[in-house]
Amino acid sequence: MCEQNLERGSIKYPERYKQLISYAGLERHRHITPTDIDGLIDYNGNAFFYMECKHEDRYFDAGLDIGQRKAIENMVNSHIKAGHKAIAIIFIHNCNPGELIIAKDMIVKEVYFEHKWKTPKSNWTVINAIDWFEGYCKKNNIHI
Repeated sequence: MCEQNLERGSIKYPERYKQLISYAGLERHRHITPTDIDGLIDYNGNAFFYMECKHEDRYFDAGLDIGQRKAIENMVNSHIKAGHKAIAIIFIHNCNPGELIIAKDMIVKEVYFEHKWKTPKSNWTVINAIDWFEGYCKKNNIHI
């Protein structure tokens, strides 16, 4: 990527985004360690859309780590308990290291919504999932 892309949602500091964060030394009770979430859309505190991305080889070999899966479920469920709508998706990519992953075009493999994990029936992309959730919110009079 030679030219700087200042489009909203683009990577602002490409030289920094490749920096790894080590959570070594942060193991807590029950042997839990921090996890990361790859994306979040906050709709004015009324609805939340979480995104997690995995390389397809890792996803098909091991799936989502049980600790990260539980953390995602807990985040979504806590929003629901507070009276907000929330959803989480897991999408995959097959890009090589150093290549930019264009999230909107990636395929969604799992959706956590209304306390259940579901597999989309078709090749749902990330943008399809976002559009669906926004439509769901509007249909249910949730101000987004």
